[in-house]
Amino acid sequence: MKIPAGALSNVLRARGLDLATLASRSGVSQSRLQQVVNDSGEVDDEEITSVADELAVPIHALFTQRELPLFPSVDFRTASPKIAEFEKGTLQAIGYVEKLSSTLSALDLDVGLDKTVEQIQPKVYSDDEAIKLAAKWRARWGITDDEQLEWQDANKLYVSLRSFIESLGVLVLHRPFKTDEAAGLYVHIDDGPHTIVINTTNSSKARKLFTLAHEFGHVLLRKEGASNPSIIRNRVERFCNRFAACLLAPKRLIKAALARFRYTPIPDDDFIRLFAKKLGISQEATYVRLVQTGFLARNDYKAWKAKFGNRNFVPSGDQAEKSSGGTPDPLRDKRTQYGTRLLGLLKRARVTEQLDEIDIYRLSGLKPIYQDQLFEAA
Repeated sequence: MKIPAGALSNVLRARGLDLATLASRSGVSQSRLQQVVNDSGEVDDEEITSVADELAVPIHALFTQRELPLFPSVDFRTASPKIAEFEKGTLQAIGYVEKLSSTLSALDLDVGLDKTVEQIQPKVYSDDEAIKLAAKWRARWGITDDEQLEWQDANKLYVSLRSFIESLGVLVLHRPFKTDEAAGLYVHIDDGPHTIVINTTNSSKARKLFTLAHEFGHVLLRKEGASNPSIIRNRVERFCNRFAACLLAPKRLIKAALARFRYTPIPDDDFIRLFAKKLGISQEATYVRLVQTGFLARNDYKAWKAKFGNRNFVPSGDQAEKSSGGTPDPLRDKRTQYGTRLLGLLKRARVTEQLDEIDIYRLSGLKPIYQDQLFEAA
């Protein structure tokens, strides 16, 4: 079967892959793929399926004569963010949002942002600009310092922030990327919904919280792409990290917590672990804020982080928690996976008969057996 040369080239360009990488991942020889690009060769059904799977696109995307609205896989881990190569799991997360966006934007649904979520354009991406922006949005969020210090719980803080962000019209989804290269995505395609995807692979609730706040910074900037808050090589990521840190732990909260719990800041693993728990944020964010507010030295932070020998030097305490061993709750897990904003849109589409239960399953993966119970609460 012959694939149009332009179709494959367009998908490769959006996915940031070259022929050699695609050949290695798909098992289809590079010479065979080169013939396709040169419009002089054919591939069989099994090879087409493998290529589409590795590119995270539906098979029909390889046969269209027009350029599809694929999301450019921009990598914010680099000094100059640009389309770059990602592993399959990250591409699948992007492909999932593309499918949702294409369908939801074609329906009679309101998928837009709240009008108050204006795009910001920092003059120099300074710390001061990020701090002021964080203060504005913490006030809009409505979380009080006393509430946060009484909760002492990253999960409660996460649920609160996620609910607030979703109330602004943003989809917040959870997906296991099966790789830790990106902690999260911000995706917006044409007239589709603004979407944040949180990578659940090897990430604690406190780290997910920081990723969510970081990606919300991307939404405000309208800077779409994949991020990892542990890898900071450009001004956008520095800005979003400072915004997230100040949104979750403003300086006055740090001071109040130290006084309330009678802690003396020291560059000690146990202190960082305990103080992070009191704040409800990640250990890395806690150490960074203590440095930024002048309570600990930057060299101490660098030495502490260097102790963690994984790929991105993520502190052990910020990696995935061990399972509690409790009884599984599939409805709770589905609510966490899809979020209230997406569930609300799917419910509206079904009530208005724009989608039926099978359409919704094919679009989102949400099985009909769960739909009524989840939509009832949406």
